[in-house]
Amino acid sequence: MKRIAFSSIFFLLSFPTLADCFDMAGRDYRIDPDLLRAIAWNESKFNPVAVGQNSDGSLDIGLMQINTQHSNKLASFGISQNHLSQDACMNIYTGAYILATSFKKWGVSWAAVGAYNAGFKESDIQAQRRYKYASKIEKTYRVIKQSKHNVAQ
Repeated sequence: MKRIAFSSIFFLLSFPTLADCFDMAGRDYRIDPDLLRAIAWNESKFNPVAVGQNSDGSLDIGLMQINTQHSNKLASFGISQNHLSQDACMNIYTGAYILATSFKKWGVSWAAVGAYNAGFKESDIQAQRRYKYASKIEKTYRVIKQSKHNVAQ
């Protein structure tokens, strides 16, 4: 399992187009691109055409699994579900925007990272979901950082 994750992460880091998108979105939103990569790995395993069906009827689309609950807001920026499913870079930028919104609301914190997936609703269940999600992202983030460190040596 770790070997597969490690090789997949290494593959993405060496794939210039998507790597550039993570780097550019990170730069533009002042978010560590490796944090965006960690989210994409956990959300879609870097699958740009991934679609997730949720129990509430909403969909999660693309690399960053952008939930259709954001459709109205994104439409005001000219971003459609088709854009999110067909343009991996747009999907990454949209995920960065959503994470930046979380950081603006709760500060740069793992709780805000957890809100990327579990939202802001104040309840014990949602707090547990945010914690569980953020823990997964943090673990992946550390693996990415360590793999980059190992490659640099």
